[in-house]
Amino acid sequence: MSARTPPPRGAASPTWPLDREAVGRVVASQPFELRRASIRQIGKLVDALERELGRRFVRMELGVPGLPLHPKAIEAERAALGERGVGHVYAPFEGVPALKRAAARFVELFLDLDVPAECCVATVGAMQGCFASILLASRMHPDRQTVLCLEPGFPVNKLQIRMLGLERATVDFYDHRGATLVRAVEERAQRGDLCGILWSSPNNPSWIALDERELEGLAGVCDRHDLLAIEDLAYCGMDVRYDYLTPGRPPYQPTVLRYTDRAVGIISSSKMFGYAGQRVALAILPPGLFERECPALERFYGARRVGHAFLHGGLYPITASVAHAPQYGLLALLEAANDGDRSVFAPAVEYARRARILKRLFLDHGFALVYDNDQGRPLADGFYFTVSYPTFDDGTALLGELLHYGVSAITLELTGSERKEGLRACVSRTGDAEFPLVHERLACFRRDHPA
Repeated sequence: MSARTPPPRGAASPTWPLDREAVGRVVASQPFELRRASIRQIGKLVDALERELGRRFVRMELGVPGLPLHPKAIEAERAALGERGVGHVYAPFEGVPALKRAAARFVELFLDLDVPAECCVATVGAMQGCFASILLASRMHPDRQTVLCLEPGFPVNKLQIRMLGLERATVDFYDHRGATLVRAVEERAQRGDLCGILWSSPNNPSWIALDERELEGLAGVCDRHDLLAIEDLAYCGMDVRYDYLTPGRPPYQPTVLRYTDRAVGIISSSKMFGYAGQRVALAILPPGLFERECPALERFYGARRVGHAFLHGGLYPITASVAHAPQYGLLALLEAANDGDRSVFAPAVEYARRARILKRLFLDHGFALVYDNDQGRPLADGFYFTVSYPTFDDGTALLGELLHYGVSAITLELTGSERKEGLRACVSRTGDAEFPLVHERLACFRRDHPA
């Protein structure tokens, strides 16, 4: 086998660590420093290591869904392009009407919210929904150009904020939960420079989940200071400690939309349904926000009404619309979920199973969870978890060393966390075939780094 051809997954591997000179040479050849590397750059680095050293890595750096797509979405896309013949027609940029109706029903059944179909908008993935919402927040208040990020969070949102020329303030969940979180956000809002607050729940990467009291408190801050809450529900329904996946029956997915009209909720199809490749999500705007008149918007969007500005002045100039076929694919998944077909939620269940096993492997080999509890309760198992190692106080150094043992991740520093010692690990590409490899490599790591 060529030294540049990675062996099949699961193949027997030589003793770890990898040759340090060879790893160092590949790392040094990259056009970036490891400490400043983005998620995708780390992915490219690991690709290069696999290619140059001929070894397969345990890939835990990219939050890329790794499960097959449900047949209902495939058949719906095929029918859209075939029977419906939509491939030659521009899709409506506010969303296909049937998708909007199914989205409104989904929000009613799984979030217990009454939102008109008009207020459910298709976006090109949650990333576009967040981008358009951050832009909207800054345009509603041109004299306030700072977004408060509740950290840690999705690294690309920080790139979006920077690209828009905005400032970023932070409050870290590690030391701020419950009433302490709400007080910290209130104190920061009192400076008068914030236009919005951005967070994800369940949280990427800590997997803590904000509860109803916290969300109600954050809603109160937004109402008092006229801030736009941007709630990234990329992992909607994936807190497996509770059954959020039975339609029309409590408990329901916690959301800030229950407590304020000054909010946009972004529901992704990528993780919940495993529908990542087609880049389709939903932005949910409460009617009170959708119909709100905001004079400052007219300068930027040519309209004062928030809903019109978001659609016609925000989404349309960015991408025009989500392609027709993915909208029909998501429609099929939503309709199945609304009718009680739990098979469409299989990715959420599988990722929780993987996380349970992988966390135990890391803990058994001397690692510790960084974000290790959820207001005193055990964390849920899900798409991500965070780890540190006793003899490393710097996440970049820990990542650099783990690469010598064929394990990749990203630093918590990249996610905006104040916990610089830790790493984010994603479970999506690490299944049953890789579990023995994780055990082997972490055992070698612990052997060489006794704590």
